[in-house]
Amino acid sequence: MALWAQLGQAAQDAALKWREPAVRAVSRLIPADVLWFVDTKGPVFALTFDDGPSPDTTPGLLEVLARHRAKATFFLVGERVQAHPELVAAITAGGHEIANHLMRDERSAFVPADQFRRDLARVTELLTPYGPVTWFRPGSGVFTPRMLRTAADQHLRAVLGTLVAGNQGGPGDARIAADLTVGVRPGSIVVLHEGSRKRNGVIATTDELLGTLAGRGLSAVTVKELAALDCGS
Repeated sequence: MALWAQLGQAAQDAALKWREPAVRAVSRLIPADVLWFVDTKGPVFALTFDDGPSPDTTPGLLEVLARHRAKATFFLVGERVQAHPELVAAITAGGHEIANHLMRDERSAFVPADQFRRDLARVTELLTPYGPVTWFRPGSGVFTPRMLRTAADQHLRAVLGTLVAGNQGGPGDARIAADLTVGVRPGSIVVLHEGSRKRNGVIATTDELLGTLAGRGLSAVTVKELAALDCGS
């Protein structure tokens, strides 16, 4: 039984190891101006968080990031920005980047075109007093050409990622960091989710992830910092 368990875990690790390069390969075939990863040999990756800010998760994440001397990009939801402006200020005070994740935690592809345009502009307006806004990430990571054109008109570029995970408050959360570290490599963009009490396990996930990757010589940076290292830029 132990042997079969070891073989099963080895197969799972192999699949996780190839997940990231598979996403890179597929993204190259999609004719759209979306940042999925960066071609770089520098020992860095971009760490990003969706769906904040929230008093249940954001302060803990900022403490962990400070302790590891890591930087991140927070893709923030407009309604939560309005509810917790002090947390947005804390994010930027910590040297982190803020980005647009639309007005509500919903699937952006289902939002009517006029509303999407208004919501995108409104969230940028809410965030700009705290710092420059360059990036947006559609809700649920699904985009359309129309959405990308609207974003470009507002001088925003879409950012997705090569490795995505979400804490849900269940036993599976304990393996998130280990599963991610198998695939992270220079230029990866990692997507984690915060924004609610159910997701407060993201704090421990981030702590474990950063500690393990530091042991491999990899540091977390903002999307802006990673994009500046793109060999094609």
